[in-house]
Amino acid sequence: MTKVEKEYFDEVIKEDESPKKKVVKFDQENGITIKKRKITGDTEHSKSTSKIKTSKHFINKLKPTNKLANNNYAPTKEEKTDWRKFKQDKKELKLKRKKVKDSYEICLEAKKIYEKLNNRRTESKAELVEKLYNLFIANDILNKMVMAHDSSRIIQSMLKHATPSLREELSNRLLLWVPDMAISKYAHHCVLRIFNYGSPTIKTKLVDALMGSIVKLACHNISSKILDLAYLTAANPKQKAYMRQEFYGDLYKKSKDDSIKTLADAYKDANNMKASILGAVKSNLEHVINKKLIDNSLVHAVLLEYLKECDEDKMEEIVTMCATIVPLILTTKDGCQAAILCFYKSSTKNRRAILKSMKEHLVKICTHEHGHIFAITVLNALDDTKALKKVIYDTLHPHLETLMATQGGRRVIEWFVTPGDTNCFHPAFIAEIEEGLKYSKKDKETRRKEIIEQIEEPLATSITKNAEFWLSDKHIGLVTAGILEKLSYANFSKVAICLTKVIADSTWTVNAPVELKDKSKKSMDTEEIIEESTKRLQRRKQHKMKSSLEEGKGNPEKEDAHTTSIENEREKPLVNILGIEEAGLHIVLKKILKNDKERCAKNPGGETFGSLLIKELTDETLQKWITINRACFILLNVVENNSEETKTHIQSVLKPHRNLLEQQKTSGAQLLKKKLF
Repeated sequence: MTKVEKEYFDEVIKEDESPKKKVVKFDQENGITIKKRKITGDTEHSKSTSKIKTSKHFINKLKPTNKLANNNYAPTKEEKTDWRKFKQDKKELKLKRKKVKDSYEICLEAKKIYEKLNNRRTESKAELVEKLYNLFIANDILNKMVMAHDSSRIIQSMLKHATPSLREELSNRLLLWVPDMAISKYAHHCVLRIFNYGSPTIKTKLVDALMGSIVKLACHNISSKILDLAYLTAANPKQKAYMRQEFYGDLYKKSKDDSIKTLADAYKDANNMKASILGAVKSNLEHVINKKLIDNSLVHAVLLEYLKECDEDKMEEIVTMCATIVPLILTTKDGCQAAILCFYKSSTKNRRAILKSMKEHLVKICTHEHGHIFAITVLNALDDTKALKKVIYDTLHPHLETLMATQGGRRVIEWFVTPGDTNCFHPAFIAEIEEGLKYSKKDKETRRKEIIEQIEEPLATSITKNAEFWLSDKHIGLVTAGILEKLSYANFSKVAICLTKVIADSTWTVNAPVELKDKSKKSMDTEEIIEESTKRLQRRKQHKMKSSLEEGKGNPEKEDAHTTSIENEREKPLVNILGIEEAGLHIVLKKILKNDKERCAKNPGGETFGSLLIKELTDETLQKWITINRACFILLNVVENNSEETKTHIQSVLKPHRNLLEQQKTSGAQLLKKKLF
């Protein structure tokens, strides 16, 4: 027993003799404060010191340490861990475990061949693939190889570099394990390789191999993307119907019915089965929605069928679930139609939730191939015009130029300004959108008038800031013409002054596609046409497959890059020409000037677009315009659609250039001369 411990127990014995004494003692020598349990004569522990229990912590405190100066104990040194040896032992143990497996030596040999196969300089790769294939088949370990993280890469390389016959043979063997491969972290890449390099026959067989596990695959994070790819690119109409059938209940997992094309066909002959089938569909959809895997074209198709067939009391439940994930549904045509039904049949609370979920992704929704239709639907059916401006227009306003660069964005702006205009929208599209009016209470014309009154001023301000952009091409110019037609006189004057300055500038140029004057150049050899179209189709398919497997897909936060790439392919070579000479902008200017008659009637004595344009023209600009046929027709339109005062002004402006005008042989110059002189 150490000196400190002895002193402690002596003190305890003294405490028993006089229990009222203080129970705290300070060891001055060692600098330790010793706290003891208070013992009085009333307690049962006061009679015996043997029952006093000291804490482990306290006893450890009393034990000698290196800090104590007056002890005879030498300090102990802890042994240091040799981390290199530890890692080496761990590595050897791992290798020992691998060697126990039968496939270790085969995998080692396969990796050596794979290194050669993966080298770009290696020739006759097909022979190496055949060697690997024979190695795996002889030992019957193909299913083990495809699931492992390292050997699955070997299978992927084999599918890429194999000959068509060997690739088909290998793919046929892999089809046996496709459902398990599709949910594997590593093996699912092999399934994608089959989609990339497989023949149409193999792709059809691959879709058949997925049958029976469709709902399971749709509910898995990895396989959901593969299922979406299969439904979009590989499945034929019959297979698509089979895939949807599995959502109708367990009955259709193993047996399929050719007569069932839609959900309504499943209970057409047995109406008593309607409730159970709809219940099964709802249960499967809820499972997918809860896992946030709804961004899937197959799920969108099933959701649309369910919304069309379910009862009103069940509708609100599914709409409530979908309200916060509407942006994920807008990536396909079926999904967009399903989202529109959800919006129409939702309560006020759910409509607010839908608008809130849209706000963050609104720009990308409006520029999307399908998403912009949903945005137009909301504009047409929402009664609260103040909320509509705050949530939709105010969010879009800083990005107007981005919207105007895409077809979908332009259509959204056109619906803001000229809703239901047959010059901008097809009558069938207008009829489809206006079906939603039965789900709103406010009068159509009142709603549209309120919207244009709220947005015209910020829209006019945006045009004045960058007037040149709003006349940069024919598509944007047509939207600008529609906006000018709907603006009030004050805003019109402000915008027209900025636009006429751009038009009257002698250096105003735009980029326009090259017009082929030689018609013989359009004709191509049949083989060249086939080859070019095949290459374009392959690029589109590959791009679609890659984009469908990106993490952000189905979130409308990503833009429709596939559509953009197709538009870029169709673009013709551009050339920089004078804006007044460009054919599309010529039509735009004629359309704007045509409205001058109506504006003169509404505001007698007020400025028109034509009168403002003539005031901005300089002598340099006029000399250029007189030599251009289309520019002469623009001046002719100004004369025809404006007052006599404007006509007189044009005569006075052109009088110094009359000789130049008479020298021109173009039809525009001849008509202008007859009209003025």
